[in-house]
Amino acid sequence: MSHPTGHPAPTHPGHDHPFAVTVRTLAGHSQHEEVRGSETVTTLTSKAVAHFVDHHQLEAGSYTLSLPRLGQAAGLDPTGTLQDVGVVAHDMLVLVSRSPQVDG
Repeated sequence: MSHPTGHPAPTHPGHDHPFAVTVRTLAGHSQHEEVRGSETVTTLTSKAVAHFVDHHQLEAGSYTLSLPRLGQAAGLDPTGTLQDVGVVAHDMLVLVSRSPQVDG
C-alpha cells in the first residue's frame, strides 16, 4: 500500500507497525526514531527534545514538530497521531521552538 505522497504507507488497516523517521533540530543535529502511527505528535516531540537536551544539542524549552514535506511552516497538531497528521516512513521532521525569537 502506498501513501498519496508516493512513500510507503506506515501502517495497514488494523495494524500499527513501527517505522523509522528522522527528527532534526534547526542547527542540523538529527536523531533517528522508530515510531508507530498511533503515537502522538506530543510523544515524539517529548522524546526528541529529551534526546537533544541530554546531548547538549538543544536548549530546554517548548518545541513543536513541523513536517517540511507538507510545505507548511506551522507545527503539527500536538494532539494528533503521527498517522493522522500524515507522517510516513522515512519522513524528516524538524523541531521548532514555540518561544518567540528575540534578536539580542
